[in-house]
Amino acid sequence: MKVNIIKKERLLNDFFIVDSAELRFEKFDGSWSPVVRRLNLSRGQAVAVLIYLKDKDSFVLIRQFRFAVYEDGQPGWIDEIVAGVVDEESPEACARRECLEEAGYELEELEHIATIYTSPGITTEKVHLYLGSTDSSKKTADGGGVESENEDIQIVEWSREEALQKLLNKEIEDGKTILALQYFFLKEHLQKTSP
Repeated sequence: MKVNIIKKERLLNDFFIVDSAELRFEKFDGSWSPVVRRLNLSRGQAVAVLIYLKDKDSFVLIRQFRFAVYEDGQPGWIDEIVAGVVDEESPEACARRECLEEAGYELEELEHIATIYTSPGITTEKVHLYLGSTDSSKKTADGGGVESENEDIQIVEWSREEALQKLLNKEIEDGKTILALQYFFLKEHLQKTSP
């Protein structure tokens, strides 16, 4: 399958890069699409970590203000798993750093769940999704985010039962958090039912 880029223009070059393109693409029947305009928001790679406290059988999440959520008519504060942008480091190193900065926890184990496109219709952003296991004695920092990045993060802890009920009651609005919790509970279920 082929793509013919007719014109490409950079609309924004800031924390995000936004490009506009006029293009045609080969359709499944072999013909070409009409010329269409498509946008791409480029930000690079990110990580997201569901922190599981083994000794308390609970999850550590964060609550912070998100302007996009506010602009959608909501209050703006949302509960989600720890996340951050990968700088000049490996995704695993970034995941460990973000857990310490945002939640104050050092991870004992870090399991890669998947690498996903967050919204492939509009952005090239990929998120490396992890399950990080530790215990409450590994809280070695205050967390709360990085002041120089204007982060103001509240640490939230959900029991296993609370997390499962929030998931089943459709109370969680953050996609990466839903995916990570579904993975945790599915993996646990499969381990219990496998011979």
